[in-house]
Amino acid sequence: MNRSLKSWQIRIIAVGWITYASYYFGRVNLSTAIPEIRESLLFSSQQMGMLGTGFFLTYALGQMFSGYLGDRISPRRLVFAGMLLSGIMNLLFAATSTWAIMLIAWTINGACQSTGWAPVIKVLTNWHRPDQRRKVAGIFAASYVAGNAVTWTLTGWIIVYTGWRAAFWIPALIMWAMALIWFMLVRDDPAQAGFEEQSASTTTHGIPNILQNLKRFWPLALGAVTSGFILFSLVIWLPTYFVERLAVSSGTAASLASVLPVAGIVGSITVSWLISDRFSGLELPFGVALYSCATILLLLFPSAGTSITASFVILILCGSILYGAATIITTIIPMLMSRKHETSTIAGFIDFAFNVGAGMGGVIIGTVIDQYSWTVVFFVLGAGAAATGCFLFAFTKWEKKLGHADVEAATIALNSKCTDCGPTIE
Repeated sequence: MNRSLKSWQIRIIAVGWITYASYYFGRVNLSTAIPEIRESLLFSSQQMGMLGTGFFLTYALGQMFSGYLGDRISPRRLVFAGMLLSGIMNLLFAATSTWAIMLIAWTINGACQSTGWAPVIKVLTNWHRPDQRRKVAGIFAASYVAGNAVTWTLTGWIIVYTGWRAAFWIPALIMWAMALIWFMLVRDDPAQAGFEEQSASTTTHGIPNILQNLKRFWPLALGAVTSGFILFSLVIWLPTYFVERLAVSSGTAASLASVLPVAGIVGSITVSWLISDRFSGLELPFGVALYSCATILLLLFPSAGTSITASFVILILCGSILYGAATIITTIIPMLMSRKHETSTIAGFIDFAFNVGAGMGGVIIGTVIDQYSWTVVFFVLGAGAAATGCFLFAFTKWEKKLGHADVEAATIALNSKCTDCGPTIE
């Protein structure tokens, strides 16, 4: 392999990883701030849940739009603009105490935040051959897990020492700095960096592509909805759970909750390497097994009671399994089952479904908390994990019906004739 190209590939992975992790500073900071905002501004859990729902619904719709744009304009410029605008919305959120203005700012922030996932995956796909993408997908998927963990820990202690408003304007500054680094160090594809690249078809079909994706991927899309519901219900509400159930401070609760994404980093990387080395072509059955395990763990979670140790152990297992399984749905499959000229579109479509579920989690779980109990919350999440496993199983049957025996078959087709193989590196 050309050493210069290899160094560029390492750069693209590293900068893309850090950039997407940095998006989370302006996204899940709301989770750690919920108890303080609720106390200081006297908002209900349902109102706080509606903030999360507004964010995730525009984020989900934005994924479709950003995915489409990422295949048609510069992903590098799209990410740069999105991070700048997200920082502005975080500043606006921190500057007001009016719930309606907060809702507007956080809802717009969802659209700004949607500019990250699909365009960055597009850049990673441009720079790597199909046989490299499983491992690249696993490495990159760990970025959002790490961003989640670091944000929870950092903003949790920011709130303790400076108040909840600083947990929004400090992340805005971080995102602006990272946007500049991304723009300076990244190029959309090897051709822009002076490397030869085999040409790929740029023919697109606009709305018909979306309809084709819906026809082909609908069971997986439903699985993405329930997967997003589970994962981001935990992301939004875990700090509050620990504050109320374990009677700890916001800082301690944020540190405890950060165990979920930290374990998820290990899970994401482990799943990608297992799939690459041991379970190639068995991505979907492996995902079914993971969600079956997650169902049991979520149903057991309330049994930990007020024990920090028991909660810690179950949380580690949940984080590694749920994030690892989500990596299969949101990252590995889009990178394997698409050609370069449609990678961003398909990644955006799947992430759209994922975040529709995430948006539902905000208001549904907030309402369950107000009207029922935390035990019921985890029963609902366990049912969601079971449903996700069923949808993935249905997708394996649907793929066979369409003539795709499994994900690996699509990968083989992708490698053949190599019209979209990426940079020439041999």
